[in-house]
Amino acid sequence: METSLLALDRQRGQLVRASDRDGRKTLDAVFDEATLRAIQQLFSRGVLYTLENIIATGKEANVFRGKTRDGRNRAVKIYRLSTATFRKLAPYLDGDPRFPHGGKSHRDRIFTWAQKEFKNLHLMHAAGASVPRPFHVHRNLLVMQYRGWRYRPYPTLRELPPEEPRLFLRQLMGSVKAYHGAGLAHGDLSEYNVLNVREQPCIIDVGQAVPRQHPRFAELHERDLGNIHRWFRKRLPGLTREEVEQWST
Repeated sequence: METSLLALDRQRGQLVRASDRDGRKTLDAVFDEATLRAIQQLFSRGVLYTLENIIATGKEANVFRGKTRDGRNRAVKIYRLSTATFRKLAPYLDGDPRFPHGGKSHRDRIFTWAQKEFKNLHLMHAAGASVPRPFHVHRNLLVMQYRGWRYRPYPTLRELPPEEPRLFLRQLMGSVKAYHGAGLAHGDLSEYNVLNVREQPCIIDVGQAVPRQHPRFAELHERDLGNIHRWFRKRLPGLTREEVEQWST
């Protein structure tokens, strides 16, 4: 049985909250007045019909499962306007030539970050990398493909290691090769940002990804490869960094 933390009915415009205390804290931190108005805009435009249970919680954003009018699931990432951790993400935005005017205010920078993740997803998806397909971005809201089964998202690589790690790694590196060839570096690739979708990798959380013109492009890509090598060599004895690099180029 579904336990929704949030249900926003498009026609009635009502907010239904769960009774648990943690759920209320989450809602209070995410759903300020400006964000609720932005969600209503998505309803009015037909992008979403309902916003339902929470599926992921992060430092900068929370992800909810939403539905379209015809019942299709969507992942809705909501960047918290009150968060202070965006200061740590500034280097990924300030050096990105695609966004020379990242915004003077804290709120504008959050809106720019949502645009950045949408654009990165679009470029990666177009390049053939396995990432959620992006559908819409508005202010601090990002709507994308839902990668899960019914009410639960697929687990991360850390939560569910693959049964055949070498095959999984080669598939993962195929996606890295695709987006790297399109001129992007993920910048935070690890076992936390890769979903195990029925033994197929799906890369998520790409907001910090930077283009080739970014001053830290090469450094971030090398760090990503190091993270992946570190995690997989525990499951593939003898795996070398050179193998990982070869599969990604």
